[in-house]
Amino acid sequence: MHKQRLLIVIGAGLGLISVFLPWVSIKFFGMNINAAGWQVWDGWVLFGLAVAAGVMALTQGDKTLELDADAKKKVMGIAGGAAGFMLFELFVRIGVGAAGIGAWLALIAALAMVAAPFIIKGDGSFEMPNKDTIKADIDGTNED
Repeated sequence: MHKQRLLIVIGAGLGLISVFLPWVSIKFFGMNINAAGWQVWDGWVLFGLAVAAGVMALTQGDKTLELDADAKKKVMGIAGGAAGFMLFELFVRIGVGAAGIGAWLALIAALAMVAAPFIIKGDGSFEMPNKDTIKADIDGTNED
């Protein structure tokens, strides 16, 4: 399996695992209150986005090659939606101080899925992107 696809699948797997970890951890009158992602609808949204990104990475074209331009856009859109959703959750709904390990892991997993097409090139090498390579990747004109 191509490294780019592997990173997306690993990120999707971490996103799935994060749903079962505590997303909210607060103290209320001396009691610890924890809520996992699967206990609220928000966790199920992330669960669906992670499954969709993982399935796209596993089913689109030849698994030994990087994702084609259309599949990259779909995966980046799905994973970008997950990352944006988790940022909204952390900073608006949960609050950064009350966020549990599951919420942080979900955010890291979503960001890894978004970054995979940009940092892992066609030959499997890692390269830090610049604005020109990001534009070429999005347009589908990068010939690496």
